[in-house]
Amino acid sequence: MRRALIAAALLLLTATAWAEENLPARYTFDCRQGVTFVRVITWCTGVTRTQCLAGTGLVDLTGYTAKVELRNPGTGAVVDTFTESTGLALGGALGTITWTMTATETALFAVGALNYDLRLTSGGGTVTYLLAGNVNVQARVTQ
Repeated sequence: MRRALIAAALLLLTATAWAEENLPARYTFDCRQGVTFVRVITWCTGVTRTQCLAGTGLVDLTGYTAKVELRNPGTGAVVDTFTESTGLALGGALGTITWTMTATETALFAVGALNYDLRLTSGGGTVTYLLAGNVNVQARVTQ
């Protein structure tokens, strides 16, 4: 079921998956050079995956800000940065974070893994690292 959801550009995260250790959920995304990358992440808390799909337990992201940095794992250098003005969109009461990288951006990524994490900051200043992992960049064949 997870594969089908990702194929549909939807990733559901329930806070119970990470709240006990206060660590971000781990997820690896695949991305081909030169394609438009769009993933919709839905943040739910205190419910099952099925309940989250039904719209229960959604975290209201109104007033939040978001940031993602892609970094080279070997050097730590920032490869790209995303905020609400550059590729991230927050869905307010729907609990969604839409992450978009343009085909022009992904065309510039070197083949291999890049590290990322998704940081959300509430209007009150509470910082949450919701998601972290790798973006595996694959070579394009057709130019």
